Amino acid sequence: MEEGVADGVTVVHAPGEGDDTLASLAATADIPVVVVSADRALRARVRSSGAEVVAPTWLLDRLGG
Repeated sequence: MEEGVADGVTVVHAPGEGDDTLASLAATADIPVVVVSADRALRARVRSSGAEVVAPTWLLDRLGG
């Protein structure tokens, strides 16, 4: 999948450690961020920067899965 924005979802390729990329994006965003993750450590990291965190089931429910 290519990087970019589609239907309000931003796709970013994360070199190396993906959690570090997600945490950095959440910390530097100037718009509200929602991170979908079941990883407890990542959830804590992005919450500390003010991002909203939801479980994968939240996203699956919205996708009809």
